[in-house]
Amino acid sequence: MWRGTVRTKPLRTGSSFVGLGTHRHRMVIYPISSPDPDGTCLVNWIAEVTMDSAEGWQHDGWFRPVELAHFVHHFEDFRYEWLDVPAMLAQADCAYENPMIDRDPVDTWVQGPVALMGDAAHAMYPTGSNGASQAIVDARVLGAKIVRHGATPAALEAYDEQLCGPVSELVLRNRGAGPFGLLNMLDERCGGVFDDIETVLPVEERREFMAKYKAAAGFAMEQLNAAPPTIEEGAQVRG
Repeated sequence: MWRGTVRTKPLRTGSSFVGLGTHRHRMVIYPISSPDPDGTCLVNWIAEVTMDSAEGWQHDGWFRPVELAHFVHHFEDFRYEWLDVPAMLAQADCAYENPMIDRDPVDTWVQGPVALMGDAAHAMYPTGSNGASQAIVDARVLGAKIVRHGATPAALEAYDEQLCGPVSELVLRNRGAGPFGLLNMLDERCGGVFDDIETVLPVEERREFMAKYKAAAGFAMEQLNAAPPTIEEGAQVRG
């Protein structure tokens, strides 16, 4: 995975999250600042290619700066009427390389008085932008269980029971492309070439696909907005 930023005009609606390609070879592009008076903003881009990982990560360190020429050739064909990816990358102010690595889910996050959370519990591909947010959820749920059960083994058991199974499923969903599975479906059905997407992947099918991922990842908007606080204001841990 290579990532960086570029100052340019945002795509589509101006706040669109754009995914191109398939889970094996793709670009992800989205704005991360408000537009300046000239209409440009800071745009985050991520370029990904699946490679043979049998020998592991072969470089020293992660998040290392690289030159554009190191990887841009993978995306020479990503040229469209509305976006020229190589031309956009040529304007980038930086580029960094990282491996995309996850870990097989484990049966439990708890052993004795120790509980794992965040990447220690569920290192996952950053496919749905949910690695950091899931760590926050872990901490809040663990806090809620301690409020309810005190600082006891029962609190750790309740935390593990609520999250370990569902988040393990999320790890595997992200390994299988996560929300970008829509791009795979489109590629399988028409090679990504179509005049009207409704004839290839109707809107209801797209919505159903995304709804399942949002539910698994905890991103379902209506469910989130209707949910009570994870920890009630003024809650105290029992002695």
